[in-house]
Order: sequence, then C-alpha cells, then structure tokens
Amino acid sequence: MTQCRECNKEFISYNPRQEFCNDYCRGAFHRRRYRQQAVEEAEDRREARLNGHGTEEERQKASEVLARIVAEAGSGKPKFVRRI
Repeated sequence: MTQCRECNKEFISYNPRQEFCNDYCRGAFHRRRYRQQAVEEAEDRREARLNGHGTEEERQKASEVLARIVAEAGSGKPKFVRRI
C-alpha cells in the first residue's frame, strides 16, 4: 500500500512511481505547489521594493539604457528583412 502525497489516503499503486491516488489529487498537489511558488516570488519582489533595491542611480542608468535601445529601434532600418 502506498500513501497519497496530497490526501494521505492509502491506495494500491499499479506502478512503483505512482505517488497520488487519482488525477484530482495530483492536480491539486501541483496547483498548490505552483501557487505557493508564486506567493514566495511576489513576497521576494515586495521585500526588494521595500528594502530599497534599485537605487536612484540604478534606475537612472536603466532608463538611459532603455532610451538608447528605443532610439536604436526607431532608427528607420528594420531588424529583419521580410521576404514575400
């Protein structure tokens, strides 16, 4: 007997790699895991914003680089030649 990773119910596994009792438990486990990862990433971004990461000098340098990229893109010559 194998124990389901999601609901902790014991079930008979038909192959040695089976970890969940059914597709619903498998989906619920992965949805919860991906949701938790998204929450952690959002919390990391929030902490970085509150701690002042991205100082004024870094923001100024980034805006200069962005302006240069936009100016190069708008120079009039296309990056890719379209063949018809």
